[in-house]
Amino acid sequence: MDLLAVISSYLPSLSKSEKKVAQFILSNPDEIEKLSINEISTVVGVGESTIVRFARKIGLGGFQELKLSLARSQALMTEKIAGKENEEEYLVFKQYQESLEETKNFLNADVIQETTKKIHEAKRIFIFAVGKSGLTGMELSDRLKRLGKTVEFVTDGQLQSIYATTMQTGDVAFAISTSGNTEEIIANVKMAKENGCFVISMTNYIGSKVAKISDVCLLASSKEFISDAGSFATTVNQLFLIDVLTQELVNLDPSHYHKLRMKRNQALMNRLN
Repeated sequence: MDLLAVISSYLPSLSKSEKKVAQFILSNPDEIEKLSINEISTVVGVGESTIVRFARKIGLGGFQELKLSLARSQALMTEKIAGKENEEEYLVFKQYQESLEETKNFLNADVIQETTKKIHEAKRIFIFAVGKSGLTGMELSDRLKRLGKTVEFVTDGQLQSIYATTMQTGDVAFAISTSGNTEEIIANVKMAKENGCFVISMTNYIGSKVAKISDVCLLASSKEFISDAGSFATTVNQLFLIDVLTQELVNLDPSHYHKLRMKRNQALMNRLN
């Protein structure tokens, strides 16, 4: 897995001093292998203990493991670049390839299995998403409805909060937040849990609030591409996860979902008569 992608995903949950370490590594990944912990401490302006704490927070044993993992990650990246140096592609295409590759590497088979099982068995599914994440919420709602699920989703945040009060045991909450720290979404997730509901979250930051309080969390790449034209990278990665989820959902009971598809298609055909 790309260690730089992992570090990026932890940024919102880091302390100010830990963020300094993260930013230094993200900006100078090729230099870390040559530097001692004392040298990094001096350059960044934090204590050596902060660097060790940062390494452990992202799942590593300490500074030496951080250096080794980063070296391996950089070596793999160099191989990829060397293999593509003769390819003529749009830069944005390469960027999307990289971010989707990161999202694929974040996939956890056990999490996907548990998520699809809960969606398959859910009485109702409530989707909580606002702003840009609302686009993903609309797509998820449409896909699940086409698979015969009872879904509640509106783009208005206040109405979502009202819906949250009606949730009951057996319902599933599906929270989508790019940052994972949207207060409106966090409040609805807490309410769903108080009502005994299973909570699924989708975010681009592993250490975010919504990731920590959910029963399962689906992680998409947080890689953003700075451009005056903007970028849909985070949304594209979320949509990729929806594709994975819905396909795995169908695989749980192919016959059931195929019958629903045929029934849906027949209803659409009848409209043409």
